[in-house]
Amino acid sequence: MCKSGWLELGGSGMVHPNVLKAGGIDPKKYSGFAFGWGIERTIAMKTELPDIRLLFQNDLRFLEQF
Repeated sequence: MCKSGWLELGGSGMVHPNVLKAGGIDPKKYSGFAFGWGIERTIAMKTELPDIRLLFQNDLRFLEQF
C-alpha cells in the first residue's frame, strides 16, 4: 500500500531501433513502445524494499533473503 504518493508497479519505455531492425522492422518508418509488470516490483512492494535496484546487484547475501 502506498501511503506517501505514487507507487510504480509497471515499467515502460521505447524499443531501441536496433531491436526493431533485428526483427525485420524498418526503424525509420516504425517505432515501438514496451510495457509490462515485473515480479521485482511486486516483491519490492510486499517487502517494503527501499530501492528496487538492490534486486539487480547480484549480491547473494541479499538475494537469499527472498
